[in-house]
Amino acid sequence: MTTIVYRGVDDTVSEDVDDEQLNYREDHWQIHHGDDEYTYIPRERVYTVQMNDPHVITDE
Repeated sequence: MTTIVYRGVDDTVSEDVDDEQLNYREDHWQIHHGDDEYTYIPRERVYTVQMNDPHVITDE
């Protein structure tokens, strides 16, 4: 899983997606939602992209 946080139209959006759904292209990130549906996010609107490895155990 990957978490991408970006500036949306009205506010900040945090979205969890499968690694295969998120791609970086020259100047933007794209999230594939299925069929031919994509969300295109210019890189200047992206705050963070964090890959979440399910095999890593963290102590809290």
